[in-house]
Amino acid sequence: MKNILLSISKANTHLLKEDSIDDAINFCITDIGKTQEIDRCYIFKNRNDNDGLKLYYTYEWCNNDIEPYIDSPDLSGLTYDAFPGLYETLVKNEPLHGLVKDSKNDYFRELMEMQGIKSYLFTPIFSNNIFWGWIGYDDCKTERKWLDEEVYALHTVSKNIGLRLNQDKTILKLEATLEKFDFYMKGSNQAMWELFIHTNKNVFSYNWVKILGYTNDEITDDVEFWKNSTHPEDFLQIAIDLENFISEKSLNYYGTARMIHKDGHTVWVKYSGLLKKNKQGRPIKIIGTYIDISEIKEKEKQLELSEEKFRFIADNTSDVICQHTIDGSYTYVSNSMKEILGYEPDEMLNKIAFDFVHPNDYERISNAQKDFINDSKPKILTYRFRKKDTTYIWLETTARNILNEENIVIGVQTSSRDVSERIKAEEEIKTALKKERELNEMKSRFVAMASHQFRTPLTVIYSNAELIDLKTNHFDKKTVNSVENITSRIKKEVDRMTELMNNILIFGKYESKKIKKEIKKINLNIYIKTVIDTYFNKALEKGKIQIKIKGKKQVFHTDETLLTHILTNLISNAFKYSAGKPNPLISISYLENEIEIEVTDFGIGIPEDEIQYLFTSFFRASNTSTIIGSGLGLTIVKQFTVFLNGKIELKSKENFGTTIKLNFPYEQN
Repeated sequence: MKNILLSISKANTHLLKEDSIDDAINFCITDIGKTQEIDRCYIFKNRNDNDGLKLYYTYEWCNNDIEPYIDSPDLSGLTYDAFPGLYETLVKNEPLHGLVKDSKNDYFRELMEMQGIKSYLFTPIFSNNIFWGWIGYDDCKTERKWLDEEVYALHTVSKNIGLRLNQDKTILKLEATLEKFDFYMKGSNQAMWELFIHTNKNVFSYNWVKILGYTNDEITDDVEFWKNSTHPEDFLQIAIDLENFISEKSLNYYGTARMIHKDGHTVWVKYSGLLKKNKQGRPIKIIGTYIDISEIKEKEKQLELSEEKFRFIADNTSDVICQHTIDGSYTYVSNSMKEILGYEPDEMLNKIAFDFVHPNDYERISNAQKDFINDSKPKILTYRFRKKDTTYIWLETTARNILNEENIVIGVQTSSRDVSERIKAEEEIKTALKKERELNEMKSRFVAMASHQFRTPLTVIYSNAELIDLKTNHFDKKTVNSVENITSRIKKEVDRMTELMNNILIFGKYESKKIKKEIKKINLNIYIKTVIDTYFNKALEKGKIQIKIKGKKQVFHTDETLLTHILTNLISNAFKYSAGKPNPLISISYLENEIEIEVTDFGIGIPEDEIQYLFTSFFRASNTSTIIGSGLGLTIVKQFTVFLNGKIELKSKENFGTTIKLNFPYEQN
C-alpha cells in the first residue's frame, strides 16, 4: 500500500506541475507502472465520429520486456460493441478488473491473450462529468488479483486526470474569451476604466492612448488625471452623476461629455458604468467605458448646418419645398406654400398631400408614388392640386426619396412649381397642331383630287393636239408648220402640267406620312440598266448614257419604288439640263460600308448663289426658265434619300455641269 500511495503522490505532482497535459499523463502512467510493477499501463480515449463512439489508443508505458502497441492501427477506431459490458460499466464511473481466462467475451479474451495479458484493471476518466476515456493496467506475467484498496487508489488517479483535463479545458475557454475581449477592446474606440470607491484610485486600460493621445507612462492611476482630462464645463455634472450612482440615488450612470486631448483639442466621448458590490451589498468599485464619438458629433453638426441651409433655401425659393412621411403626410412645408396655394405652412403639417390632388389625377399619382418608393429614382409628376380657395392649379413636382444610413426609405422630399400657364400653352399648341393636321389632310385630299381631276382634261388636250397634227397633213407646208408650232407648245405645257401633278401627288403623300418603306434585296447593276431602258428610251435614241461601276458588287437592300423616284428625277434632270452637251454619267461605287451613286451632267449648271435653295419646294434656278420643270424634283429626291437613311450631296458650276452624289447603307432598318 505504501508503494501505491507513493505512486499516486508522484502522479498528482505531475498533474499539478507539468504545463503540457500530454507530458503530465505520460509521467503519471510511467510512475504508476514502475512503482506497482505493472507490465503495461495505457489510456484509451473516447471520440465521436460519423459512425458513433470509438476508442483510440493514445498513451502507453511498457516494461522493458513487454511489446508496445502504441502505433498499432488495430487498437484505434474500435467500437464498444466488441466488448459487451465494458461501456455499460465504465460509463457509470465504476472500475472493471479480473483475469483474462475468466472473461466470457470470446473476442475480448482472444485479443487480450494475443497480447500475452493475464490480468487487467480498467478505471474510467471523467472530465466535467463527461466520459472522456479510461486507463488500462495489464499484468502479463502473473494472474494478478487486484485488491480493493489498489483499485480504489488507481481509480483516484483517473479522477485526478479528469480534473486536470477539465482545468485545461476551462483555461483554454477563458484564454479564448480573454483574447476575444482583448481584440474587441483594442479594435474599438472604447477606453476602459475602474474606480475603486474606498481608495479613490482609478485604473485606466485600453485605448486611452488612442483617445487622448497620452502614452501609457503618462497616464496615472488617480482621480486627478481623470479630472484634468475632462472638460471643466462638464466635470461638475459628471461628478454629481457619479456620486448619485454610488449612493444609488440613480440607477444608471451614462451620458456624453467633452474631454481634453493632450494637444488641447476637444474629444467627445460617450460614457457608461456598472456598479460592483461586495457580498454585504456595499459598493466597492465602478467599471466603465468611454467611447470616442467625436466623428458622430461632427456629423451631427454638419447635419444641423445642412438642415439650416436647406431651411434657408426652401424658405427663400419660389418653389414649394416639402418633406413627407412615406404615406404622404407633410412634415415640413416652405413659406412659398402660401403664395402659390394659399395655405399657411403650419396649416398643412400632418395633412396628407394626396387629399388635395384632383379626383381625376388621384389614382395615377397614388400608383406613381407606390412605384417611386420601391424604385428610389427621382420622379417628375404633373397633376392638379386644390388651392385654399377650392380652385385647382397644375403643379409639376420633383420627388426624391429620403434614405437613412442603411439606405432604407424613411420619407420623401418634393419640390413643386405652378405650371398652369405652361399646361395652358401646351393645350393651345395641341389644338393648333390638331387643326394643322386637319388642314394638311384637307390639303392632301384636295391636291390628290385636283391632280386626278386635271389628268382627264390634260389627256384630252394632249390627244386633241395630236389629232390636230394628223388633220393638217393635207394643208400647205406653211400652214402645217404654223399649226405644228402651236400644237408643240400645247404638248410641252401638257407634259409640264402632268409632271407637276405627278410630283405634287408624290410630295403630298410624303408630307402626310402615307409613304411606307418596302425593303427588299436588289441587284443594283441590273436595276440601273432596267430603269434607264424603261424610262429614258427617247433620250437613248439621241445618245447613250454612260455607266461606270467600281468595287466588288455587294448585296443591297432598299425600297425599289422610292429609289426609282430618286433616280428617274436625277437622270431626267441630267438629260433635260444638258441638251446638246456630252451624255450624262452614272457612277456606282461599292464601298466598305455603303454604296455610292453619282449622277453627273455636263449641262448648264446652277448659279453659285442659288445652290443653297435647290432643295426648297417649287424653287427653280434663274437659268432654267425655258426648260420644263415643277421645282419639286430635287425636294422629292432629298426627302426619299433621307427616308432611306441615305445622304445627298450636290456640286455644280454654271455652264460646266452638276454632280449629285447619293450614299446609302447596304442594309435598311
